[in-house]
This record gives sequence, C-alpha cells and structure tokens, in this order.
Amino acid sequence: MTFRALIKVRGGLWGGIFILIMLVSAIGADWISPYDPNVQNIPHRFASPDFEHLMGTDYLGRDILSRIIYGSRIALLVAFGAVSLSSIVGVFLGVISGYNEGKKIDYFIIWLFDVVRSFPQIILALAIVAVMGPSLFNVVVALAITAFPFYGRVARARTLSVKEADYVKAAEAMGLKRLKIIFRHITPNIIAPVIVCLGMDMATMIVWESGLSFLGLGVRPPTASWGIMLRNGYKYMQTSPWMLLWPTLAIFMAMLAFSLFSEGLRISLDPKERER
Repeated sequence: MTFRALIKVRGGLWGGIFILIMLVSAIGADWISPYDPNVQNIPHRFASPDFEHLMGTDYLGRDILSRIIYGSRIALLVAFGAVSLSSIVGVFLGVISGYNEGKKIDYFIIWLFDVVRSFPQIILALAIVAVMGPSLFNVVVALAITAFPFYGRVARARTLSVKEADYVKAAEAMGLKRLKIIFRHITPNIIAPVIVCLGMDMATMIVWESGLSFLGLGVRPPTASWGIMLRNGYKYMQTSPWMLLWPTLAIFMAMLAFSLFSEGLRISLDPKERER
C-alpha cells in the first residue's frame, strides 16, 4: 500500500528513480565507468566535452564522467553510513529517554542532546575530523555524532505519545520487561517519521561530505569525490568551467532527489495526505 501510494506522488517517483540510478552507478561503477577514474592522460588534460569524454577531462587528463560515477559511491557510502549510525543511536536513546520521562536517565539524555546540538553541525564535524584525521571512516563517524540528537528528539517526542497507548499499558500489566516493551511495542510504532527524516538527512550528509572533502578533511586524493572535484574545479573555472559544472550538478541532483523522495515518503505514510 505504501509503495503504491509512493509511486503516485510524482516528486517522490522521480526522486526514487534518480536515487536508483545513483545506486546502480555506485554498485556497478567498475563496469559502467568508461575509464579508470585515476588514470592520468596529461596530453589530453582540460579537454572539453566530446564523444570520447562526454564530460571532458580535468587538469590531469582524467575522465570527469568516470570520476562522477565513482564519486557517487563515496557520496552514498558516507550518506548511508552516517545516517544509519546516527539514526540507530539517536532512536535508541530517544526511546529510552521518552519511556523514562522525568527520571535521571531522561534528563541525562536530553542534556547530551542539548550539548551536541549547541554546536553548529558543520563546525562540530570539522573539529572532529580535524582531531581524528581525514578519512572516509572518520567522516562517517563525525557526521553521525553531529546528527544523532536530531533522531533522538524525534523518537523521544513520538515515544511520549505512544507509551500512553492501550497496547503498551496492556504489555506493562502483563509484566513484560521494559526492553521487550521498547523494542516490540514502542519502536515499531514510532519508526514512520524517522524513516521520513532519513531521506531528508541523506541530502544533508552528501552536502557535508562534499564540503569536508572540498576543505581537505574528507576522503584523500586521488579518490574520486564530488567535493575533491569541486576543490580542483574552482581553480580552473574560467578556462575549464565543466570541471566545476558537473560535480556541482551531481550534488544538486542528489540533494533534490532525496528531498523529493522523502517528501513522497511522508505523503505515502500519512493516510490523511494520501486522501488529498
């Protein structure tokens, strides 16, 4: 029912199609990519787009289309990794906090959320990566640390409502352990808004990863990353604008796709929205 409702939302459908294209590109980059993304061809550097290189070449003669395809792998790895880690930690803490409303553990978890959220997300991510060192794993960890309070707040708010439901009260009356009640009766019933937030946050993570790579704190060259391509492209924006155009367009399309998909998912999961 949800899938049928999702494909009826035009924006969600188109967003889902582009995300599927990104996934296929990331998984099948070794077969889809026309060239090795790191092979240099100095005599053909700064080549404009043509039939041999559809998006042109960069300052080292590397095929830009190939680097865009491999860059989608990095973008999705960081986005999925950071969102998965932050949502698991955030939802767990949020449910524990909401179910124990007014107790010491509730106050401690809220305090933890407030401390992390008191720092601007990108500044905190920059500080963490600067301390841990630039690498793909460290970028995922840094972004997850900055994002988990968001999911915790959403989960806690929903838990405060769900824990008063009759089926939860019945489970408590039957003497079920708290962890069983949390994982069996509460968490499945608060997951819908969290899923919508996942789609929205994926776009944000792709932007943050690109920003960190642009600043030299993300993945290390010569790894193909959209952020690294932006950093190299802006230096030659007047003579070879395609070096800057294509990674910018890739980031924009990825952001738009995840935003449209999450909006379509929100509508498909809301019975009132589906009826409109």
